[in-house]
Amino acid sequence: MEKENVRHELLSSFKFQDKTSEKILDELTQMASAICDTPISLISLVGKEKQFFKSKIGLDIKETPIESSFCRYAINNPQEVLIVENPLEDMRFKDNPLVVGKPHIRFYAGAPLITGSGVALGTLCVIDKKKRKLTSTQIEALQILSNQTIDYLEHKKEHINQTDLLRKSINKFNKLSNHSLDALFQLEVNEDKNVQFTYINATLKKLLPQLTPEEFKKNPFKALPFVHPDDRLKVENTFIEAIKNKKELDVTYRVSKPNGDYAWHQSRAFPDNQAGKRTVWYGSFRDITDKKNYIDLLEQIIFDISHIMRRPIANMLGLIHLLEVSSTEEDMLNNKEIIKYIKVVSEEIDVEIKGLNENYQKIKKSFSKLY
Repeated sequence: MEKENVRHELLSSFKFQDKTSEKILDELTQMASAICDTPISLISLVGKEKQFFKSKIGLDIKETPIESSFCRYAINNPQEVLIVENPLEDMRFKDNPLVVGKPHIRFYAGAPLITGSGVALGTLCVIDKKKRKLTSTQIEALQILSNQTIDYLEHKKEHINQTDLLRKSINKFNKLSNHSLDALFQLEVNEDKNVQFTYINATLKKLLPQLTPEEFKKNPFKALPFVHPDDRLKVENTFIEAIKNKKELDVTYRVSKPNGDYAWHQSRAFPDNQAGKRTVWYGSFRDITDKKNYIDLLEQIIFDISHIMRRPIANMLGLIHLLEVSSTEEDMLNNKEIIKYIKVVSEEIDVEIKGLNENYQKIKKSFSKLY
């Protein structure tokens, strides 16, 4: 029972739910039939309740109940070819539906399909409707063909596993990529200078909703009409120069939004020279509008500090100097008036500083959404 469970689990791992025939397996069964000179040849896989035929020559049915299976006996001795020269004289098979009824089996030879771990999954078998015998050469050939069959099945299983692993990795990457704030891309330029985006994630729909990623991949230049007219030439020239010289791409430009406003975008990419003359750029598009606004505000703050606040500070310094040089009693009386002006200037500076702080807090609040 334990061996049966192990075999069943292995059969499930081979993903044999697809019971369609395959060219290579059909060729192996044809070779077995030709070498052994039998009208029927099968690749039979033995399950718990049924055996099904992954490939078949000379037989119409796709599966049989396990009770009528010859192959279930063959897999009990995986190192030997099971030969039944006359099922009618064999207690195990004389009442078998496949013997007393169609296809009226009168000869059977099955070479077990043994995996690398030593588990027999089924057989490569040949069947005849009349009594016969196989030569030692034919038996050896049947064993060789069964080895080739299991090798193919195991290689296919490994290929399917690797494909599934790759598909899962791609799906995981796409999930992570599509939640990125950046539109990540892979851009290829072939020997004929044909440009194509071979990959771009779904974030592009947020950055440029006027185009689908599929449209953009087919024709990247469809995005140019959405670039601000004043920036269009810069984008084209930067792009052409990067491709021509196979250098890093880095350009900042404005892109129209559906509501008519413009957003600031930055595109950066790094080249990777592949075999031949093909070059691949890995890069991203990103919306830097908030960053641009933040930088502009910082520049405004610096300007305000450098220019607007210099005037009241200079005035206050002048008044302080007058106080310092006062020497007469009359001057001392005038100091009260000067103090009044200093108070006014101080209040003016305080208002300016509060204004700067309010502006800074506004941009800080909008910019914090990104971090």
